[in-house]
Amino acid sequence: MDEFLNKLVGAWNLRGMMGDTKLFQEAVGRWVLKGLFIELRFHAVRIGESGNPPYEAIYLIGYDSKLDNYVLHLFDTFGVTSNPVAGIGKRNGNTIRFEFAYNSGPFTNVFTWHPKKLMWTMKLTSAAEGKTQAFAQKEMTRKGRVSHVSHP
Repeated sequence: MDEFLNKLVGAWNLRGMMGDTKLFQEAVGRWVLKGLFIELRFHAVRIGESGNPPYEAIYLIGYDSKLDNYVLHLFDTFGVTSNPVAGIGKRNGNTIRFEFAYNSGPFTNVFTWHPKKLMWTMKLTSAAEGKTQAFAQKEMTRKGRVSHVSHP
C-alpha cells in the first residue's frame, strides 16, 4: 500500500471547470485488487446545471516500485478505445504529474495533495501542434470526516 495514494481513500466532492463548463461530481476512493490500486469512481451530480455533463469515470492508480513510477488507467464516458494509454507519473513532494502519450498529442493530469486543507487539486492540460492548453481544473474536498483508512 502506498501511503501517499492512501490519501485518496474516502468520499469526495469535486468541483471544477472544463473549458467554460462547470463540473459538479462526487468521487469515492478505495483500495482494490489486493491493495495494488486505488480505484477512484467519479459520477456527476447536478447534471445540466451550468452545462455540467452526465459524466462517469473510473481511475485505477498504482505505484510501480521497480521503476519508481505511478500509473493511472483512466476509463470514462468519453468513449471506448481499442488503443488505451496509461498515464505515467513521477511524484515530486505532494504532486504526481501523470503524462499520457496519446496519438493526438500529450495530455497531463497533475494531482496535488494539499495537507493543510485536506484536499486534492487536478490540473489537466492537452497539447496539439506544439501548443499546450488548459483542459480542466478540479478540486476534491472530503465529504465529512474520515479517519485513516487502509486497504483490506
